[in-house]
Amino acid sequence: MTQLYQSKMFENGSKTLPKHVRDALDIKAGDCVGYVISEGGVQVIKVPAEKDHADNPALREALDAAEVVMNENHTLLRKLK
Repeated sequence: MTQLYQSKMFENGSKTLPKHVRDALDIKAGDCVGYVISEGGVQVIKVPAEKDHADNPALREALDAAEVVMNENHTLLRKLK
């Protein structure tokens, strides 16, 4: 089921993720959040601690794929400048 949630940006650039988003990603205080920017938009992902994904090949593969997409986007942005 697709749901839309919103939150405001504070003057200092910080933002509070809505509780439904935190719950869906299982985000707790101190966890890191990543943003994957692609042609289709921006995805918010929980970035696991290194110890959490060191032995998980599927998660490592997904994070590696996200890194490739981010590097491609960075390259495209440099070409546009």
